[in-house]
Amino acid sequence: MGSHSPKQAECLSVAIIGGGLCGLALAVALKQRNIVFKVYEARSSFTELGAGINIGPNTLDAFRLIDGGLGEAYLDMAARNPPDRQDVWFDVRLGAAIDGHGDGERVASLMAPPTGSMCVGRDALLQLLAERAGLVDGIGRERAAFNKKLVLLEDTAGGITMSFEDGTSEHASVVIACDGIHSAVRRLMIDPESPAAKPGFSQAGVYRAMLPFQKLETVLGPQMARTSQIIPGPSGYLIMYPVSETTMNVGLWVWRRETWPHREWVLPNQRSAMEQNLRDWGATARSIMELVPDPPFYAGHYYHTQPKSHWKGRVCLIGDAAHAMPPHAGSGAGQAMEDAYVMAEVLSSAAEFDPTEAHVAAALSAYEAVRRPRYEQVVAASVKGMHDWSDLYDVPVTEQRLKDWVELAKNRFDFIWKHDLAGDASSARASMRQKAVL
Repeated sequence: MGSHSPKQAECLSVAIIGGGLCGLALAVALKQRNIVFKVYEARSSFTELGAGINIGPNTLDAFRLIDGGLGEAYLDMAARNPPDRQDVWFDVRLGAAIDGHGDGERVASLMAPPTGSMCVGRDALLQLLAERAGLVDGIGRERAAFNKKLVLLEDTAGGITMSFEDGTSEHASVVIACDGIHSAVRRLMIDPESPAAKPGFSQAGVYRAMLPFQKLETVLGPQMARTSQIIPGPSGYLIMYPVSETTMNVGLWVWRRETWPHREWVLPNQRSAMEQNLRDWGATARSIMELVPDPPFYAGHYYHTQPKSHWKGRVCLIGDAAHAMPPHAGSGAGQAMEDAYVMAEVLSSAAEFDPTEAHVAAALSAYEAVRRPRYEQVVAASVKGMHDWSDLYDVPVTEQRLKDWVELAKNRFDFIWKHDLAGDASSARASMRQKAVL
């Protein structure tokens, strides 16, 4: 980890656009490294959309590298599988009977020691990050500004000036965009007519709901109702995982192979459509989704096209603003945490100098050179994941096909979970220093 005095860091100021998980993780990392920062959030408070976050071992590593106490704080608050299933990430069960195997039969357990399935509600994690970043009370409140909708970025002497919709403007040495899949910074950096400027429909979506364990136990029994499950079925898959001590996040992912015709990405009251999607499934999945009163349909979307670079001048996109991905590898938030750590490390190295624009460019270039191959590989796996989880029933399921499918599922996440993130940061810091002295 780079180290320097608070005095050295004062000459580098970082504007974080977006106060979601990625932005606040970066704030925590910068605070730990004595880098001056301020978070600009478009909403009136720190708010996360979505239900829960389920992390893998790599994300726990990222938490610990961001802030030595963050990983343990996450462990303390995470909902987990029952004690005898705590190394299990997900049990895999059949969504419809096949020859020799019944509907709902467990055919594999995806293991992820030491974390297993460890989930928290997104708002709870956001609150934890705000606390670790020192943004909750006292002087730390001056490091966050709300109702700040960015409308313009301008290069000015010694930095960059941000103009907001409320008529105010502020200055920083570097701007890091953590403002999510509908990033205002991305739209300012990229030609609005470019296909890279906006996300596109993934041709799949999810019917999602939060269900109490007590309801699930009536149809599944206590063990299955409290253990994370992936259930592949005809043209889709069902996923469920605990997000608190009493509640399970349940989602039915299905294909919708069409051009998305709607302005909004969420359609309310979709029970009838969901029942149509379930018509070829077995009783297990249907009994779970019958507990959902009238679910919305969330259309999956991500950036199909990317710009040549995710940084320009003193501005860099990270997290979903750079590489929003479908959730089929359970890795979107995890990649944002990895981004935050490596970005903090290269900025820490830049702060060891009296950083000029060239030093900032060296830091952002080194960051992208290390991170982009990694997160683009994870994005590709996430896109492919919808096919991986939903294609089992595309052809008749023989015993050999099931065996092969299970073996692939067991090893699908190794490259994501078993990754040397500290090594990435070390490489990025070395590259930054080399570029800075040229």
